[in-house]
Amino acid sequence: MNPGIVESLARASTLQLGGKSGDALAELCRARETDDPSPKLYYAIGHLQFELEQYEAAAGTYQELLGLDSEASAAQYNLAVCLERLGEWERAAEAFQRAIEMDPRRTGAYLGRGISLLHVQQPEAALGAFEICLERQPFREAALRGKAVSLQLLHRGPEATELYRKLLGRDPQSEELLANAMALAIAQGDYQLVNQCAQSLLEIQPGSRVALDCLALAAFTIRDYEAAVQFSQTLVEGHPDHFAGWFNLGVAQQRLGRYREASEAHARAVLLDPESAEAHFHLGMALQECEQWEPARKAYEDTLKLEPIMKPALWNLALLLERGREFREAEKLYSRLLGQHPESHEAWFRLGYVRLQLGDFSSSVQAFEQCLALDKNRAEVLLNIGIAYWKAGNAEPARETLRRLLECDPRSGEALRCLAAIALEDRDFEQALKLHSRLLEVDGPTAELLYNKALLLQKLGRAPDAAECYRQALNKRPDFPEALLNLGHTLMILGEQGEAYRCWQTALQVRPELAESFLI
Repeated sequence: MNPGIVESLARASTLQLGGKSGDALAELCRARETDDPSPKLYYAIGHLQFELEQYEAAAGTYQELLGLDSEASAAQYNLAVCLERLGEWERAAEAFQRAIEMDPRRTGAYLGRGISLLHVQQPEAALGAFEICLERQPFREAALRGKAVSLQLLHRGPEATELYRKLLGRDPQSEELLANAMALAIAQGDYQLVNQCAQSLLEIQPGSRVALDCLALAAFTIRDYEAAVQFSQTLVEGHPDHFAGWFNLGVAQQRLGRYREASEAHARAVLLDPESAEAHFHLGMALQECEQWEPARKAYEDTLKLEPIMKPALWNLALLLERGREFREAEKLYSRLLGQHPESHEAWFRLGYVRLQLGDFSSSVQAFEQCLALDKNRAEVLLNIGIAYWKAGNAEPARETLRRLLECDPRSGEALRCLAAIALEDRDFEQALKLHSRLLEVDGPTAELLYNKALLLQKLGRAPDAAECYRQALNKRPDFPEALLNLGHTLMILGEQGEAYRCWQTALQVRPELAESFLI
């Protein structure tokens, strides 16, 4: 070795021992500028750079050394460690693999490769590396922890849990172990283990965010929403800027039907993370339950600015607009939703309904037909198709559709009412009477149905039957003025003038404005 380099190494050692590592490094870097640098000099420079946390510079030094000596296994290993410290996990994994190939006896290289592979989401390969490390050093803590995480990521829950239990037995106050064990326990539904680990973590770190988060999540898992509220409330009291705490508190309150409290929690979550579409959406749901329609609408609109095709937000906002009779805007949203989810028969139904309200009967029928194609036996769809045809003035397809409905559901009162209305429009009083008779069987003898049947009997000239039906209606509702009035007319036809006058007098007492019908 060059004598000058030997002297530089000696001076650098003295400086380092005196706590002047920076000066020592400067001394060695000057020596490296000689014509005959030694590998030992590079090792010394790399060591000092690493000690001073100059990992990028150290990695460069070891790479230079490998350029001088491609078989320098220690330099290869040190390069891998530097890359690990820099968080360059993919390069680190490759560098550790090269170190293993150069010297398979270097156990630490297997550990470093395993840790690096975990960071690049390769748990199976990582597990293999940890297993080799543990064959040689069965109690190496970092390898045991890495193996536990690998097993957890590979969904080998029981093995991972057992290993975490052993590790916690050796280091019961490890926050990292407790947090990992809690995450695994939540995934497995082991609420007892979650509680045990969380309580341990809270003893070490009172008010621990991780512990309270996990307790809240575990409570959600077993649907103990009161407990979830309690843990989330404690969490946000200690960590008021914790978005997940407020969000979970809001969801738990929603599940308990406490929508005002839920809306307040979600409003805080939105303030903390205005880019969270989920927070805006849940705020909208809570506000909607509180019947705060306009704020709910804004929350849904904010949701859709962030996630324009979020199905639940499109659906809820459309329903909200429909409720406010903003049918044109609701139609746009249902159409937008169906552009992403054409299989949604519910959306086709709502689209048909709003078009029906808008008077766009032809398009309404088309939407209902699409719904029917996805849900063939749906009585409500057939009913609305029938109504749409009827409103459009297409009586025959309306009748055909409503008859199809009656084949599926012979006791559909709505179908019978629509068919009766169509028959009345056609002045087919006999058919209308038959349909009202069926309605009486389905809905029972209500005053209104008996009155309508009486009117039909009266139109058909069956005065005695009409009078009987009017009397039955009045038995159900004695102060039914229209029934009293028409019973009087029927009795006059039957020659019962005295009783007819009494009926009219009673009708006028109940509703004086009916006098106009006698004076005109």
